[in-house]
Amino acid sequence: MALFDLSSAAEALEDLLDRERALIKAGRIDQIVRLGAEKERLIGRLARQGASAPGLERLRAKADRNVRLLDAAARGIKAAAGRLDRRGDDGAALRTYGRNGAAAALAGARRGIDRQA
Repeated sequence: MALFDLSSAAEALEDLLDRERALIKAGRIDQIVRLGAEKERLIGRLARQGASAPGLERLRAKADRNVRLLDAAARGIKAAAGRLDRRGDDGAALRTYGRNGAAAALAGARRGIDRQA
């Protein structure tokens, strides 16, 4: 957003919430984090400028929609991680194939997913 942009804070925040929704639906969770600072700035601007009741209700509905989408994405990720963990707990060794086509177990191979903060 430009320094002298004359659009209202409510319009700008509504646009940002729409961009956030598109990123969530595209699975670009990493890019949503980058919107945080802009969202905070626009909320501060909105507090100074004010907005109509219908405008605020529209913003609330879009923000709530995005929260529901993020919650659903988090549940999906947790479910997938759980399935991967259960699949790795079956006691079977991780197997690969050599040049001659014979199957071989990989000793010491870790199964599952890495979790990093």
